[in-house]
Amino acid sequence: MDDVKTMQEQHIELFAPDIKSKVVMDVRAITKSLPLGRERIDILKGISFQILSGEFVAIVGPSGSGKSTLLGIIAGLDNPTSGQVLIDDVDITRMSEGQLATVRNNKIGMVFQAYNLIPTLTAQENVEVPLYVGKHKGSPSSRAKELLTLVGLAHRLSHRPSQLSGGEQQRVAIARSLATDPAIVIADEPTGNLDARNGENVLSLIADLRDKTGKTFIIATHDQNVASHADRAIRIVDGLIASIESMAGRSIQ
Repeated sequence: MDDVKTMQEQHIELFAPDIKSKVVMDVRAITKSLPLGRERIDILKGISFQILSGEFVAIVGPSGSGKSTLLGIIAGLDNPTSGQVLIDDVDITRMSEGQLATVRNNKIGMVFQAYNLIPTLTAQENVEVPLYVGKHKGSPSSRAKELLTLVGLAHRLSHRPSQLSGGEQQRVAIARSLATDPAIVIADEPTGNLDARNGENVLSLIADLRDKTGKTFIIATHDQNVASHADRAIRIVDGLIASIESMAGRSIQ
C-alpha cells in the first residue's frame, strides 16, 4: 500500500491538525487560452488545488503569470477553456450567466484593487448595494452599519468615497464584499493602491475578519510580504503552479 500522503492530506495536517475542514473550492485542471492572430496563447496550463473552509490563501505571481485570469475564473467572472471549478461541490464552469450571478451574489464576495465604490453614494449606501439583488435577511441599512462597524468605520457611515482615505475606501469595499454573507471572499491585489502602513492595516483586517467570521479569504498578489500574511501561498509562474507553501514556509508541493 502506498503510504505517500497526498498534497491535500499534508495540507490538512498543517492547517488544522485536529479537524478535517470542508473543501469549499476544488479547482481541477483549469486551462485558459486566448487567440492572438492565427495562434493561441496559453495563459493557464492546467491549474489544480483545493481550498478549505476558513482558510486565508494567497495566489502569488508576477505580472503576466496568469494569477488575475485564474482569480476571474474561480470567482465566476470568466470561463476556463477546460477544467472545472467546484464551489461546495457544484461546478460553476457549466452554469448559465443567470446561475453564475446567483452564485456570485450568494457565495462569493469580491474586493478589487481600485475599490470600485460608487462615488455618489455614502459608505453605508455602497455596502447596501449588493443587498438589493436577490433576497437577503434583515434590513440593508442595519446590515451595512453592522459591517462598517466591524471594519472600524462606524464613524464614516455618511461619508462618500472622495471624503475617505484609500485605506478607508478599501475597508468599505471589504465590508461590501461581506454584505450578502458569502462563504468566500476573493480579493484582487487588495493592497495594490495603498501605502505600506495602510496595506498592513488592510491585511491585518482580513486576518481578523477571517478569525471572527470563519469565512474563506483568497487574495491575488505579486507581493511576497502580502502573501506572508496568508495560511498558504499558491505560486503561479507561466500559467502553472510552481509551489504551494504553508504559512511556516514549508513547501507541500
